[in-house]
Amino acid sequence: MGRVKIAIDREQLKSLYLGENLTPLKIGQRLGCSFKTVRNRLKEFGIPFKNPSFARMRYPKTDYSGSLADKAYMIGFRIGDLNVYMRSPASETIVVRCHTTQKEQVAVMRDLFEKYGKVSISHRGEHLTVNCFLNKSFGFLLLKDRSAWRWITKESKDVMLSFVAGYTDAEGNFIINQGRARFKIDSYDLSILHWMSKWLTQQGIPNKFRCIYRKGDPWNGAYPLNKDLWRLNVNDKMALKTFIDHILPFSRHAGRIRGVKLAKRNIYEREQHKK
Repeated sequence: MGRVKIAIDREQLKSLYLGENLTPLKIGQRLGCSFKTVRNRLKEFGIPFKNPSFARMRYPKTDYSGSLADKAYMIGFRIGDLNVYMRSPASETIVVRCHTTQKEQVAVMRDLFEKYGKVSISHRGEHLTVNCFLNKSFGFLLLKDRSAWRWITKESKDVMLSFVAGYTDAEGNFIINQGRARFKIDSYDLSILHWMSKWLTQQGIPNKFRCIYRKGDPWNGAYPLNKDLWRLNVNDKMALKTFIDHILPFSRHAGRIRGVKLAKRNIYEREQHKK
């Protein structure tokens, strides 16, 4: 009489092997069978064996499942402030990293990525390094040039606003200068600022866009710049109010939101005194 074949459910096996990234030995221990039995069932069910890189992954990761607006925000925030890379061409992990002194920045990183993979935070004095370990469904964050965000310019207004909010959360500043609220972004990203300037104009939001330093110019009297530095401004109080009303629902950075609220209060007070 032959041995009784041990029954293993295909979906359970797939979840343990690919979802939880357990080895055949660990699965066998959990199901009460040998690792050889597990490997045989993997073959029978047509579940592909993991490559070495996938097998070495230490943290569970899930595919990106958010909206287009969330994706657009991530891309804007990434281009403005994040380093994204794969450790090798064969890697199954995409690392999203930033160095910051702002706890608000860390909170944004957690909000964006913690549901999809491991987020680790290390401290050195006031400096924080955040590393997010994601799977390859986040490949859309690897590119930083225009090809990464061109599609956004053809999407709905909400998707475009989410992209602008993400980039603004990373690079923008709402300031009070000479008693007046203003918005500015100083950046090397000519293509993004040029598009933002045109798009804001189309929305009826007057703005200024210009080069403030040329490549090779000293920056703050110190080192020479490697690229031209561009500035986008919104100074008119009603234009600024309209801009704020547009992007505030999409902003996630607590520090930027505080700046927005201060700017709105300044605009209100100036309206009361007709300044």
